[in-house]
Amino acid sequence: MLVALARSTAFAEGDTYWQITTGAEVLARRTTALVEDDSWNAAGTPWHPNSWGYDVLVDLAWRLGGWAGLGWFTVLTVSLVGVAVVVVGRRLGAAAPALAVVSTLAVVPLTAWLSARPQTVSYAALVLLVGLAARVLLGTGRRSALLGAAGLVGLTALWVNLHLAALGGFAAVAGGVGLAVLAGPVRTAVRERRWRDVAGQLVRPAVVVGAVGLGCLASPLGTGIVAAAGHTADESTALIDEWAPLWRAKPVLAMTWVAAALCLAVLVLAWRRAAAADRVPGWLPCWVGAVAVLVIGGVTAARFSPMAVLVALPAVAAVLPAVTPGRVPRLVRRLSWALPVAIGATVVAVALTSPGSFGRPGPLFPTAATVAAIPDGCRVLNEYDEGGLLTLLRGQDGVLVSADGRNDVYGMPALLATERLMDGADGALDTLTAAGVGCLLLTPDRPLVAQAVAAGWAVTARDDARVLLVAP
Repeated sequence: MLVALARSTAFAEGDTYWQITTGAEVLARRTTALVEDDSWNAAGTPWHPNSWGYDVLVDLAWRLGGWAGLGWFTVLTVSLVGVAVVVVGRRLGAAAPALAVVSTLAVVPLTAWLSARPQTVSYAALVLLVGLAARVLLGTGRRSALLGAAGLVGLTALWVNLHLAALGGFAAVAGGVGLAVLAGPVRTAVRERRWRDVAGQLVRPAVVVGAVGLGCLASPLGTGIVAAAGHTADESTALIDEWAPLWRAKPVLAMTWVAAALCLAVLVLAWRRAAAADRVPGWLPCWVGAVAVLVIGGVTAARFSPMAVLVALPAVAAVLPAVTPGRVPRLVRRLSWALPVAIGATVVAVALTSPGSFGRPGPLFPTAATVAAIPDGCRVLNEYDEGGLLTLLRGQDGVLVSADGRNDVYGMPALLATERLMDGADGALDTLTAAGVGCLLLTPDRPLVAQAVAAGWAVTARDDARVLLVAP
């Protein structure tokens, strides 16, 4: 919750704003099959929001409370992640002090990922899904299998309609179940060629994986979910930080992967020590497999790294006594209150320095006065992250943007083309004039700003983040 308060005070998530308007459009049209009409750069493009359920919820929060509603919605969704980690961790037998320590330490690499975005809801759903899958896998009896399968289908169906990242949950569960099967009695049965036993022991794992897969299909896209996810990935890798592979990731994103890899190493070590004593918890192989899949995914796309960390946290807290020296548990108990208090005091101090900014756009966005200065009906060439804010505040006035974070709508070629225009490519102003663009809302150091001023464009507003220029 403390992290949520900090993120709500220093709001830096540009996608949230177009998600508000998308949620409103879904409710108004009563369909998720939409046609783009907020931009001049992709007008008329059919598209399907990949987080339509979340978009509707954040729109309702906006309608109920405006900026404050958006801030409290962020607090709620980020807090759900912590609740999921605690609930699953306690189910695994983790002590409260261990959970407090590992969760507090994880705040460092995770803070940048936790904000008003559908991914945050996905983090909570993923932790719960892996926990439920492991529990169903270890259960006995037909009734528990049926009830467990129903729970897995229901949870995954809810998740996939909040965010298509549920496909990542399917991969994690499949990896966890697969490793649990390979590490369990099936391996011995295969060696001894007891094929009937093998078939019998594969039924419950198949039910678990099949239930999650079935839940993934319970969205308006149906089987098209795979193609939609692939399209988003294809249109994101070259430009979007969280889709960058590990070797191109920014340091803070790479740090998250390192944290995930360390968590995986702790779980593997705990498994080895437990195996030496012939006391391996039944859930541990499943957890190692799920985290390993996400860590591998984090090599190809940074966005999987926070998933790996959060899935690992409950298990790491549970195995901590098995992998630490005798004096460490005493240290953990002391840190379990000292670390949260220290970090909590820091977060509260940050939040109290600017209480008026709760839920409002942070300093990386143009001010309300700058946005209000855009002429009605103007086509704007704007920075990538702020298009949603312009549409939210000025869309009803006919203001159209060049991009707003929906890279799957615009396509990577169009986004890269607008970047070249902002960087002052030859004939940039002529290209914009031909497209009917009459406003520039850019960072002051963009080469196009100097070119526009020299060509007679008027500077009509300016703040610490952006400068607004209007064509002569």
